Amino acid sequence: MAVARCRRLNGRPPQPTTASQERIIVRLLLLMVFAALMLTGCASQATFGDAITQGEPTPIPTPVVPTKPVYQVERGKITYERRFFGRIAPVITEDIGFLIDGRVLETYVDAGVDVVEGDVLAQLNTASLEHQLLAAEEELAIATSIFESANSQARFDSRRAVLNLQIAQLRLDHALGQASDPPSPDDELNISLLSIQRDLAQVAIDELSDGVDPQLRFDVARAQKQVDEINDAIANAALAAPMSGRLIYFAPDPGEPAVAYDPIATVADLSILEITDEMSAEDLNELAEGMPLSIKRAALPGNVYTGTIASLPAPYGLATDGYVHVAFDEQPPTDEFKVGDRMNFTVLIEERDDVLWLPSSAIRQFSGRNFIVVQNEGVQQRVDVRLGLEGDGRVEILEGADEGQTVIGP
Repeated sequence: MAVARCRRLNGRPPQPTTASQERIIVRLLLLMVFAALMLTGCASQATFGDAITQGEPTPIPTPVVPTKPVYQVERGKITYERRFFGRIAPVITEDIGFLIDGRVLETYVDAGVDVVEGDVLAQLNTASLEHQLLAAEEELAIATSIFESANSQARFDSRRAVLNLQIAQLRLDHALGQASDPPSPDDELNISLLSIQRDLAQVAIDELSDGVDPQLRFDVARAQKQVDEINDAIANAALAAPMSGRLIYFAPDPGEPAVAYDPIATVADLSILEITDEMSAEDLNELAEGMPLSIKRAALPGNVYTGTIASLPAPYGLATDGYVHVAFDEQPPTDEFKVGDRMNFTVLIEERDDVLWLPSSAIRQFSGRNFIVVQNEGVQQRVDVRLGLEGDGRVEILEGADEGQTVIGP
């Protein structure tokens, strides 16, 4: 019976799937997909490193706590220096210009050439002056001719007057010799007349002794002066080098007007160079003539030279212009620098030895106070300090710190 019953059960036709069975199937499929994903993750973990075990926390980087700098109060030297910039310039220069007004006719040089004293650099147009010179020379020739003619006539007249005096004297002497003793009235009359004639001859000589009419002499002098002035003007129409050196500035061009005494060229003696700089009043207050300094090129590496502040502008020093003048202790080699090269010079303003100091970065400020943080046996304490000279990254401690103290930086 039992066997027969089982056969009947096995022989039943298949029953349709219920909703609960479908949910079970979906869950099984999801579990299979999840298992596949887990296997893939394990493979990736095996590729890049050991797998993270269950319950192990994800590592988080520990933040680095910055350490504050620690300083020691030391004793030593503090040097306060200032660096400035200037340009190479010749010490000896001379500006030149034409001595008369005119128009440039021709130029013979260009800026940058070497010249010798007396070299003609440019020439003004002198055509008008040359015409004036011809007219003045004609006037001088006429005045001279008139004067010479009058002078010759005066010489003749003077000679004639001398001869007339001699004749009058001879006649008087003869009359005196022929007169009776005592002289008769006729003799006395004759002698008196001859004496008068002699005196008149002497007067003629005295009149001629003054020479030619002064007006004629003045006319000659005036004409000569006019000729000389025009010749001087023609000579001044040439612009000549006042000294030997290099022409560092040259402005005239043919056809341009020129004004008397306006500087249009500069000649420099390049054997003696200096550095010039224009500074503010604030900078000038820290400087003094005679301060030592070091000099080097502003942009390119090169030799370092020593020098001094030669002069400062008024009222800070004796310079006649508005520039600071820096002198080399020893002149650089020829052609080492060109006029206008940019240089820097570092001035030693003040230096103190055997003073307490800290780096400038160790000093803190708050509400106008300067203070430091001193560490003593693990305890940090704020201490007000009084500062002195500062330079080269160091600051002098006048009060508030002792040598060897440990200071915590900001």
